[in-house]
Amino acid sequence: MTTNNSQPASEAEWQSRNTQLEQQMRLLWWPGRRLKLATESFALGQDCRHHGYKTLAAVCFRRVQTLLPLQHPNASKTSFETFALLAASHNYLGLLSLDAGSPDEARPEFERAVEIRTELRSLFSKERENEVYLGGALCNLGHSVADSDTLRAAAYYEQSLLVLRHPTQTCECSYWDEARQSWWCEQLEALGDALGLQWVALAPAFVDNAMRGLASVTKPSKPLNDP
Repeated sequence: MTTNNSQPASEAEWQSRNTQLEQQMRLLWWPGRRLKLATESFALGQDCRHHGYKTLAAVCFRRVQTLLPLQHPNASKTSFETFALLAASHNYLGLLSLDAGSPDEARPEFERAVEIRTELRSLFSKERENEVYLGGALCNLGHSVADSDTLRAAAYYEQSLLVLRHPTQTCECSYWDEARQSWWCEQLEALGDALGLQWVALAPAFVDNAMRGLASVTKPSKPLNDP
């Protein structure tokens, strides 16, 4: 998802952009208005989170969910785009709660993101972008339970890695090669960056994140006679 290149310089300007979107909620009867406003709200939420305005970011992500109160996706392109946006809003709300030190509030948001992404995966099995974000949401779900249930966290991290990696298709994309040192890996990462395909660059970061998480909850215990 891209964000607005002309970014506000103050909190008041961010608030003004948010107010404009709120006012446009009165025009939902226009065809395509809901998805358009949801997309703009999501982009504003990303911008606000990036600049530290986390409360306003949460407002924007919740507006996405208000605009898209859907149950199940179907096999259409519009449905895919709509539900991918909805899943992303849940994932970002979870991250905001996790950043605030509230893993119990983050958990249901990540669970909903995983649920939606899993449904999309069953309908669009070749959409690798969706799989990457599913892997990311699973990793985040692991983070949300890491302090309370290490076995459950380890299972989520392992699921994340299974989704993110395709060992039988090594190097078709950067994150399928665990070492990420081949010529193809380097070329595809560069291509993803040049084309603005954020998920291509995020995929190896998600792999590393899941590996660190898994290592943190599966550290061998020290013998009793160790210092």
